[in-house]
Amino acid sequence: MKGGVDNVICIPTSLEGKFFKHWFKFLLPFHNLTDREMDVAAGFLKYRFNLSKVISDDNILEQVLMSEETKKSIREDCGITLAHFQVVMSKLRKAKVIVDGHLNPRFIPNLKEENGNFKLLLLFDFDA
Repeated sequence: MKGGVDNVICIPTSLEGKFFKHWFKFLLPFHNLTDREMDVAAGFLKYRFNLSKVISDDNILEQVLMSEETKKSIREDCGITLAHFQVVMSKLRKAKVIVDGHLNPRFIPNLKEENGNFKLLLLFDFDA
């Protein structure tokens, strides 16, 4: 990377708030989900983040995350019916947010908090 940081944009949010929804909005060109579908996907990421604090094994973490109990909690948090949730889950699989019953690692932010911040670097390579 040549030089330093050219532009910095601050997005006020919190991990308990709308960070994961903002994350999916930012990644919109890669998944094309609707707002409701992003709500559900963000719900999965939020639950995954909280579960990762107590479950270090990724396989067990994914099993718990994709359990019927967790799905029910996410559905209730989003305020949608079981039938609508099943349609949304189908869309998440079609958009490859969920692959083989697991969240696609491509859509999971690598959260390393530094001073209460999450930093994302975008590098637009004009010579590529």
